[in-house]
Amino acid sequence: MRNSLLVTSDLNSVVLVDTLQDGQRLAITKRGALLSVLGSDICASEVPSTLEKFVNDAIGNTKAFYEFDAADSMKNQLCITYNDGNNTVFIIGITDIVIGFSGPTEVPQSKVKTYAVKMKSSPSTGLISPNIILVKLEMAGSKKMIKFYYLHS
Repeated sequence: MRNSLLVTSDLNSVVLVDTLQDGQRLAITKRGALLSVLGSDICASEVPSTLEKFVNDAIGNTKAFYEFDAADSMKNQLCITYNDGNNTVFIIGITDIVIGFSGPTEVPQSKVKTYAVKMKSSPSTGLISPNIILVKLEMAGSKKMIKFYYLHS
């Protein structure tokens, strides 16, 4: 999913996400990465080994609210974007898409799954979000899945 573009929440700009820039990448293998909000900005951090037990206890028996098949990056696209105006993280997964060179093609709704997670009730409510999303790459049998867990502190 290299070279993705995200549209900014003010709808005036696009941001290139280049996954070859190591300094900007967060590993979702092993322990995963946590997404939260500080003020009105999204922030993310890899789960350090010192917090692994705490995060695993927080997950407990909680089931992932969304699972995305990471097997075929040529036909699948996953986007996580944040709208600071309403403190909401949007997770958009598109699967099994094969597009030709025939011009713009509408993606059928059956191929798109979108989740919205409200991080705070409003931008001015407190400094930090009480809600956290854990993004983690896990094996489910022989399938490699990116799983999203909703954690409320």
